[in-house]
Amino acid sequence: MRTPLAWLNTTSSFPKLLLASSGIGFAVILMFMQIGFLNGLFDSTVQILRLLDADLVIMSPARYTVPSEQRFSYGLLQRARSVPDVLSAHPLYIDRSMSEIRVIGHVSRSIRAIGVPLDGDVFTDPAMNAKCRELNEVNFVLIDRKSKEKYGFEKYDLQKLRNQESELSGKQVEMRDWVEIGTDFVYDGSLVLSDRGVEHFFPFRNGLKPPLAAVDLGLVKLTESANKVAVQESLQEMLGDAVHIYDREVLIRREIAFWATNTPIGIIFTIGTVMGLFVGVIICYQILFTDIHDHLAEFATLKAMGYGPYYFLRFVMLQSFYLSVFGFIPGWMISWLLYLWLADLTGLVMILTSQRVLLVFCLTFLMCTISGALAVRKLWAADPATLFK
Repeated sequence: MRTPLAWLNTTSSFPKLLLASSGIGFAVILMFMQIGFLNGLFDSTVQILRLLDADLVIMSPARYTVPSEQRFSYGLLQRARSVPDVLSAHPLYIDRSMSEIRVIGHVSRSIRAIGVPLDGDVFTDPAMNAKCRELNEVNFVLIDRKSKEKYGFEKYDLQKLRNQESELSGKQVEMRDWVEIGTDFVYDGSLVLSDRGVEHFFPFRNGLKPPLAAVDLGLVKLTESANKVAVQESLQEMLGDAVHIYDREVLIRREIAFWATNTPIGIIFTIGTVMGLFVGVIICYQILFTDIHDHLAEFATLKAMGYGPYYFLRFVMLQSFYLSVFGFIPGWMISWLLYLWLADLTGLVMILTSQRVLLVFCLTFLMCTISGALAVRKLWAADPATLFK
């Protein structure tokens, strides 16, 4: 039976293992945080789209990104309902330029106001839809619990929230409950109100025309048997160039691509991830190099016994793998806690998906493998005869 020297050498001293794991875990946390911030910003940008219950989304062709305020006629949405296999087509109203909220005792601030129809469920979350159906008064609104603290919203006691005196665009507003949406590049906070509320608070959102005649997004639900591509083409043909029809998932990818290519954010956080990788390579190399140096006599004995370069390469690579696992696990757990804390602190959508965990583990393994390949050269170059002097 072979002696697992790499394992025994890695675990023989708990203090040394703890120190090594801490160093590699630090690099793991760096990579997790850089990837988390990058994807958190992108996920936050499209979070509102992911919350919407729609197979297809109708938008003005001038709306280069969802936060921009280019709208289309409500009449086009009515026409869309006549297309076969269209189950429903609901309007969504989004206002920011005219939407300012002031909690008494705080400064008036711009906020995203999302107007929803009372006669249809537009969100994927049934609880969120149930709260929206309770907006039966024009001055009732739901507050995004993830809005930034600067607004002054009560976030824990519902009765205190309802008792807060507030104004939306100069008119008294009553905050009824919370929803969870999140902040993004453009919006520091959000509220949800009914379409009647949109008429009440933003009567001039469409100039002198009826405020609800200008729609920001059209949410189209299809029957279960519908061919999505065929319906999309039919809608586009019927409505013409006045609007664009998007598959919701395609629109989400389009939004992420817009912010990734039109802002320096993607480059900045990618460089940060690479820097974390390099930091980890240096830390892991120093750990392996020191360990090899401390055991040169033992390695010299093995070399004198006839063990060749491949054995030492496999030995160091195994030790690198063990170190990557021991460093990754605590780094992963700490990063998960940091994700939760930052999501609560900033309102960003910080999701630790299995794909992202796998990506960081692969980067950690690559980091330790590179370090092992660099460190093993000292063993290859060592002369057993000189090591015993």
